[in-house]
Amino acid sequence: MGTERRTTRRVLAGLAAAALVFAACAEEDEPEGAPTTADDGGTTVAPTDTTIGELTDSFRGVTADSIKLGFAVVDYECIAPFIDYNHGDQDAAIDAAVEYINDNGGVLGRSIEPVKRVYCPIDPTAPNGAQAACAGFTDDDEVFAVLGVFIDFSGEAQLCLTRDKDTIHIGHELEQRWIDESPPGLMLTPDITAEKRIDVLLNLLDQEGTLAGKTVAVITDQDTEARANAAVERFEDNGLDTGSTAVLNIVDEDTAQAQTQLDSFIERWKSEDVSALLLAGGRVGAEQFVTKIKAAFPDMLLIFDMPSAALGEGQGAKEAGIDPNPYQGALTAEGLTAQERWENKNASLEQCVQVYEDATGETVLAPNDVEVVDEHQVQQYVAVADFCGELMMFEQIAEKAGADLTNDSWTAAANGFGVIDLPTTDSATICEGKYAADDAFRIVEFDEDASDVGDWAAVTEIADASGGFCG
Repeated sequence: MGTERRTTRRVLAGLAAAALVFAACAEEDEPEGAPTTADDGGTTVAPTDTTIGELTDSFRGVTADSIKLGFAVVDYECIAPFIDYNHGDQDAAIDAAVEYINDNGGVLGRSIEPVKRVYCPIDPTAPNGAQAACAGFTDDDEVFAVLGVFIDFSGEAQLCLTRDKDTIHIGHELEQRWIDESPPGLMLTPDITAEKRIDVLLNLLDQEGTLAGKTVAVITDQDTEARANAAVERFEDNGLDTGSTAVLNIVDEDTAQAQTQLDSFIERWKSEDVSALLLAGGRVGAEQFVTKIKAAFPDMLLIFDMPSAALGEGQGAKEAGIDPNPYQGALTAEGLTAQERWENKNASLEQCVQVYEDATGETVLAPNDVEVVDEHQVQQYVAVADFCGELMMFEQIAEKAGADLTNDSWTAAANGFGVIDLPTTDSATICEGKYAADDAFRIVEFDEDASDVGDWAAVTEIADASGGFCG
């Protein structure tokens, strides 16, 4: 049930850790909105509260006639030896979506002028890495905004755009702390951040009463302690009994101190009758810790806020033949799978696919039907949904900002936007303090028999898990 983009993050994180080794190589739901008109009768999304005025050269990258947009394009050739997929013809996906918007009136009359920069995500500081791409987009191209999957796990390339260069970025793989460091409204994602996911997860658990009558504890590491503390406060506000919070000191591969700390907390949790444990952050979900916890508490309910990390560990435990699998029955929050989204396309995703197919004459294959070329899955559907969706999201906010398009008018529009349409989710909102849009999630549990390697299995139906944050 894990999505392609989360798999991408896990693979590229490993590559980033080995950046020096791969230096010679040098160097993924989705946005929303829809074109303003559709002569063919296709579904469109009307702009909300649009202010129409005289079009002028209102801001950097914005003229009376055009808006210059940057598109970050991953160089899959440079990482081909290390992954088994690519996103197909990214140029065609960008061109089809841009052409459609321009042919249907542009963004309040302004056409989109695309600027593409291809970068290799292995080493963000390399000449062809993400940080150089940031400088190119902002200093050389002077774009108004940058769209696309822009990978730098330090966050420096993303923050180069927003914090340092005051340039809007709609992307993926974003962390909440980067969004918080950016000027309000300049860094947005159609997805969800790890920090917001824990809110979604706790909202769903509250709705289902999953933790009623249980004593809940939290385990985390030094880097995600703030997220863990916020969860504890939430549990206490909901009237739940809480146990001691374990903050493990995990430094690189040395876990000796962390193991000793965990032994101590296990004893405390026994005395506190802890029956549910939230694992906040990916590192505490490693098999070496989870196996020890489940050995001490066979009936402990485990809850993870990092689905991709937990899924990988659970699958690894199955592959290693660990019986019982310590991840079996563990809970987290996930949205629809890529195949489910495809089989139940919303209007925006239908339109994105139709636009691409009309422009190229090619059929976009479903996730379960993709071709394999040179031992790599060609996931064209990801590029189509991503670039089309990012443009739709941009278009809707920009149209609400009105004719005088600037960073200030953009921020005001984003802060007051509310419900926004995205190709990969049926429930999404943007507003002040919430720039990660996706709200559509369900509780899932790890089931080692759900596939050959194990996967998340649905426990509840998809629901709006925003808690009404944007009203």
